[in-house]
Amino acid sequence: MNILGIIDGQHDAGACILKDGKLIAATAEERIARVKMKGGFPYKAIKDVLKISNTRPKDIDIVVVGSQLTPPLFARLFRGVQETERDVLIEKKKGFMDWLSNIVKYRLRLTVINPESFLGKIQLPFVKPAFRMNMPKELKHKPLFMINHHLSHVAAAYYNSGKEDALVVSADCWGDGLSLAVYTCRKGSMKRIYTIKAMDSFGHFYAAITKYLGFKAFRHEGKITGLSAHGNAKRVKIPFPFVKKKGSMIFNRKKGLDIDSDLKNKLKKYSREDVAAWLQDNMLEGIRDVVASVQKKTNMSDIVLVGGLFANVRFNQAIHEIPGVKSIYIFPEMGDGGLSVGGACYVQMQKKGYKPRRLENVYLGRGYSNKEIEVDLKKSGLRYIRIKEIEKEIARLITEGKVVARFNGRMEFGPRALGNRTIMYHAKDPDVNNWLNTRLKRTEFMPFAPATLYEEREKCYKNLKGAEFAAKFMTITFDCTDFMKKNSPAAVHIDGTARPQLVTKEDNPSFYKVIEEYYRLTGIPTVINTSFNIHEEPIVRSPADAVRAFKDGHLDYLAIGDFLVENK
Repeated sequence: MNILGIIDGQHDAGACILKDGKLIAATAEERIARVKMKGGFPYKAIKDVLKISNTRPKDIDIVVVGSQLTPPLFARLFRGVQETERDVLIEKKKGFMDWLSNIVKYRLRLTVINPESFLGKIQLPFVKPAFRMNMPKELKHKPLFMINHHLSHVAAAYYNSGKEDALVVSADCWGDGLSLAVYTCRKGSMKRIYTIKAMDSFGHFYAAITKYLGFKAFRHEGKITGLSAHGNAKRVKIPFPFVKKKGSMIFNRKKGLDIDSDLKNKLKKYSREDVAAWLQDNMLEGIRDVVASVQKKTNMSDIVLVGGLFANVRFNQAIHEIPGVKSIYIFPEMGDGGLSVGGACYVQMQKKGYKPRRLENVYLGRGYSNKEIEVDLKKSGLRYIRIKEIEKEIARLITEGKVVARFNGRMEFGPRALGNRTIMYHAKDPDVNNWLNTRLKRTEFMPFAPATLYEEREKCYKNLKGAEFAAKFMTITFDCTDFMKKNSPAAVHIDGTARPQLVTKEDNPSFYKVIEEYYRLTGIPTVINTSFNIHEEPIVRSPADAVRAFKDGHLDYLAIGDFLVENK
């Protein structure tokens, strides 16, 4: 059975192909359109995953959308309005939705996107016809399913976790009327046992503070996580605006989810580092308490996390360290881009029954042959040479202190570069976070992430047991060993943690070979791995993207396929 999964949200639109239960292609619209967090209908992504998977439109059996009323009916009828709302939320531009937000209160807006509300139920019969308006002609009449937002998140994480029984927590800004949902998942059956409404959203408050501190909400929350390590939460003498009430978390300010002038005036007394720490520490405590409470009630020890809130790697570490948690897994595309996969997985489970699967890697995007790569290299005017064992040459260059951009194999699905669209450097220079970010025009507070040989993991990180699988996807932090702090200080954060990618030979033989050779030369099993992209653009997808980013980023070398380009 061939299932086409789609998500058409106001951000992170994308598509996937699930073939006989196996995820064989998945990509985000942003990678093709070259607009970060691109929303709307994923025309390009649909075309791309069909091509990657060698699937003809007529061979698709079912189309599944991973969200019901997020975006709501009017946004699906008028895609231009949907794009405008994205601009307001992320780019802070003024527009129709900005005007509408000032007139229509949050409660009404969030009722409209709740399928269980009266206004939500009125819309539901019209959502499928509205969605079909945008479908390619060959797919318009295929069977169409629309799955609840958080149920799709949960299905994506559960289906690909390899766990037959798991406690799955989905948390983000909001979707289909909720900001958090907990499901007990047993032998393919998923039961919702706990929710937090959209009006009490942890995720939205985190975004609001991100915006207050001068960054872009829904995009730069990771910078707040890094910034928080430089502050002290105890210096901020303001009660955190979430309280426990009747077993749930309630946002106790009455003027909507954005911070009001009263709170802004109070926060102005403190440095942005301390405000970031206040937010991070209190939010971490809140989300950990929620998970610990349901874990204790259900006595389920395998925890699976999904949703944009769990892009916060420190939250994930805190949950991993809860007494009673035996293992943890975070779906690698934890944000709304993963909803295309979730919807498809949910329908697959209903049709074929649940078969535990482990998503061993996320190299699910487009790949390019050396022949295709050389076409773009010739166009670029760059001088290049072809090297038979390019992995050894990359390792040698890194050993010599060179910065090497690497483009190889199929593109990663999700927010992390995991070796195939990556910039590499040795992790011995603690000042690299400053000078390389300056070259890349980035303002980052987290250190660059380390890529470490799987077999050497215990030498570098503490308390890995039960989280090794999650660490393959760079989704969780760990406390570092003295060996790691001494030999790879550039990858260790100020609090002594790091966010590693544990690399295996089976998952990525070529990337593994680079690190293995570097280990042979230096005795250090870790290199820096950061995403290969132009500032404020998505990770590169094509050879042409790679060439342009290489020129713009002032990097020393580009290793692209079997070709090596030196920046003169």
